[in-house]
Amino acid sequence: MAPTAVVTVSVNGTKSVLGTTATVLTQTNPTIATGGYDQYVSVSPGGVTDLGNSNAGDTITPLIVPYVQMLFPVQLGTVSTVTGQNLPAGKDPSGNAITLDMTQIIANASMETVDVPAGSYAGALKQVTTVTGTAHDNGQSLAVSGTDTAWFVAGIGEVKETISSASGGVMISSSAELRAAIVNGQTHGLGAARDLVAVSPAMASIYAPTLPVIASDGTNFLIVTLRASVSGGAWQQNWQGTLVAADGTVLSSFNITAPVSTTLSCGGGLFAVAGFDGTNYLVVTENSHCATLQPTTLDAVVISPAGAIVAGPSTVANPSDPSTGTFYQALGFDGSQYLLIYVQHVVVGTQLYGVFIAPATAQASGAAFPIAPDTALQDSPAVAFDGTNYLVAWVEEPGLLEAVRVSAAGAVLDATPIGIALQSSLCCGYMSPSVSFDGTNYLVTYRDPRGQSSTFNATVSAARISKAGVLLDGTLAAAGIVVTSAPGVPLGRVASVFRDGAHWIVWESGGPNALSASRVSPAGIVPSAWQNGFPLVPATGEVSSPAIAAGSSAGYVTWLHGQGTSPEITSLAGLAVFP
Repeated sequence: MAPTAVVTVSVNGTKSVLGTTATVLTQTNPTIATGGYDQYVSVSPGGVTDLGNSNAGDTITPLIVPYVQMLFPVQLGTVSTVTGQNLPAGKDPSGNAITLDMTQIIANASMETVDVPAGSYAGALKQVTTVTGTAHDNGQSLAVSGTDTAWFVAGIGEVKETISSASGGVMISSSAELRAAIVNGQTHGLGAARDLVAVSPAMASIYAPTLPVIASDGTNFLIVTLRASVSGGAWQQNWQGTLVAADGTVLSSFNITAPVSTTLSCGGGLFAVAGFDGTNYLVVTENSHCATLQPTTLDAVVISPAGAIVAGPSTVANPSDPSTGTFYQALGFDGSQYLLIYVQHVVVGTQLYGVFIAPATAQASGAAFPIAPDTALQDSPAVAFDGTNYLVAWVEEPGLLEAVRVSAAGAVLDATPIGIALQSSLCCGYMSPSVSFDGTNYLVTYRDPRGQSSTFNATVSAARISKAGVLLDGTLAAAGIVVTSAPGVPLGRVASVFRDGAHWIVWESGGPNALSASRVSPAGIVPSAWQNGFPLVPATGEVSSPAIAAGSSAGYVTWLHGQGTSPEITSLAGLAVFP
C-alpha cells in the first residue's frame, strides 16, 4: 500500500536565492527520508518564479531554475517553456552516468470549481506541467514523461495536485488534497483530530460506549455519550456531557445522570438525542432499569450552554412492560417545541411514536402519537424540520426505508409513507438513515445494502425529498444519489448535517478502519473526484460511531476512538470543520 500522510507547508520567512529575495515555503513530509525541505519562490506584481529548493535528492531543478511558474494577471495558455540538454541525473547501479534531455511546459488549462476536503472553491486555476524527454544510460536511451496537474485558489495557494510519471513501462503516481489552510490567522477546512475525554476504562468486561450525539449552541458544542466506570470493582454507567469549543478545547465535562451499578445483561445498547432551542440544550437519554425490573425510560433534561442542568429530568416515555424498552430516537426543533421520535416495543412488532417536549421544562407536551401507519418492525428514525413541517424517516424491517411529513401540530401529512429504498432480501443489515434540510429540500442519506450478498457489503446512497413530500431522486430499487460506489465502504451508521452550502456526510469505513466523509450539493451532486468519499480521520486504533453538528462559525465531528490496547480504553474524539 502506498504511504499516506498529512503534509504541512508554511511560509517561513525570506532568503537570498540566485541574487533575489525568495519567499521560503517549508514543507514537512513524513513520507520522505529527509522529513521535508524548503522551496524558494519569488513573488512580484508580475507573477511567481520558481527559484529551486533544498531537496538534496532533486538534481534536476537546480539546473533549470529560475523559471516562471505563474504570470499576473492570470490568463489561460502557456506560461513558460524550459528545455535542458545533457542534464546529469545520477548514476545507474553499475556507476554509469545518466543524463537527461528534457522539455518542461507549464500551461494554465482552465478556471474551474475544485472540491477538496477543506472546501469547494469556484474559479480555481487548473495548471498543467508536462515534462517529456529522453534518458541516456551507457549508450541506451529511454523515453520519460510526466504530468503535474495542480489547482490554485486566490488567497490560499495550491489546494490539489496529481502527479504521474512513466519510464520504461513503469508508472508512478501520487496525489494530494488540501485539508486545512490558515490564512491571516483564520483556519479554513478541517481542524486537527484529537481525543477529548475518556468514556470507558481499560476493563475487558465493559461494553463499548454507545453512539455519541452532538448539538451546537452556535458557538460551542455539547457532546453526549454513555460513560462506563468502575467503583469498588463494580461496573457503573451514566450519561456524560462534554462541552467543546470549535477549536476542540474541552470546556467542561459533567454528569447528566448519576452513575448507577449495572450488569453485562443490562448495560450498553442505550441511545440519546440532543438539540438546541436558541437558549438551552435539550437532552433525552434512554435509561435502563432492568436491574430493578423496572421499565426503560426516556428522560429529558434542559442544559444551559454553560453545562448546568436547568430543568428535569422528566420522563417523557415509559413503557408499561418491564421486559420491553424503547430504543433509537431522533429529535427535531420547530422554533417553539421539540419533536421526539422514538421506537417502542408493542405486543407485536415495534411502533414509531412522536411526542412534543416543552423546551423550558423538558416535559412532554401532550400525549404521544403514532408516526407510522402500522406496527411492523420499525427502527432507526431520523428527523429534520423545514420551517413548516418535519420529515421523519425510518426503516421498516426487513429493509424498507420510508418517510412521512409531520406538522408542527402533530398531524401526519402522508397517509401512505414516501418510499425511498427497498432491500428485497433479508440479507445485509441495517440502513440507518440520516436527514438534513438545505433550505429547499430534505436529503435522506443512508447505508445502502441493496443488491449485496453480505452484511459487510453496502454503499452510501442519498435521495432528496421536497417540502411537498415528493421523492426527487431514485426509486425503491435504485439509488438516486450515489455517495459511494464501492461495496463494503460504510461499516456503521451514516450521519449528516447541512452547512456552508452543502450536506456533509460522515461514516465509519473499513479496510483499514477509518472515518470517511463526502459532500452533496443542494442539487444532489457529489464531487466527481470522490467515488468513495475522502479520508476524514486516518486509521489510528479503532474509530467508530461518528456524529456531526453545525455551528454558526464551524461544524464539529465527534466519534469514539479505541486506543488499541487490550483491554481497550475508549475516548471521545473530535475535529472541527471550518468554512
